[in-house]
Amino acid sequence: MKNKIIVITGGATGIGLAIVKQLMNDNTVISLDRSDAKITALKAACPKVTSIKADVTSADDVDAAITSIGKTAGKIDVLINNAGLGRNFDFVNASDKKLAEDISTEMDVNYIAPIVLSKKALPLLKKSDAPVIVVVSSGLAYVPMAFLGSYCASKAAVHFATMSIRHQVAALKIRVVEVLPPVVDTDLSKGATIKKMPADTFAKIFLDRFSKGQDVMNIGQTAALEKFSRFLPKTAFKMLNKAGN
Repeated sequence: MKNKIIVITGGATGIGLAIVKQLMNDNTVISLDRSDAKITALKAACPKVTSIKADVTSADDVDAAITSIGKTAGKIDVLINNAGLGRNFDFVNASDKKLAEDISTEMDVNYIAPIVLSKKALPLLKKSDAPVIVVVSSGLAYVPMAFLGSYCASKAAVHFATMSIRHQVAALKIRVVEVLPPVVDTDLSKGATIKKMPADTFAKIFLDRFSKGQDVMNIGQTAALEKFSRFLPKTAFKMLNKAGN
């Protein structure tokens, strides 16, 4: 991928940062991040990257970011919806308030925000000769880890929404890509004890498959999870949760 205007959410850490490092030398990369500290760190590590402070769950922040990108870049070639978060799902012991707050936050960030941002970005995407919307969901959209139950549910939700968006924007000639990572070695996966893929390895695989035109990418053990979820769902759940707890 070269000479593209690429907008990514959550580009300062984890999977997002690994993708940014792969893309920044040959493209114009703009990262939307909520934390001042993360933006400062990203600018220090990747000075070629433009950072915009934006909470993806804030309509005002997203509107301001899109306006800014429109003025400076004029278009978006590739929008990568990467930002995500996961909270411990303790249905038995969590307070009613905390449980509800955690679920709401995960759905806002992991499900609602990618859809809303993609919708608001449509005018700038339409100005590209080959526009692409990328959604980073998760292999856990197929089979959940019990201690990340609502996170997995939010990823399953955006998985199905992405399929619907792809169908609806086909007439607009907008490519919609869903990438379903395995458990990647980032801050988000600290609670998981199963084998983790290095973030830079994931980024390289993702971009290689992207360049080959793949629109649904089951990376690493996600490919097995997808098959098991179809044919042996109970076994897949049991094996994943035995390994992950």
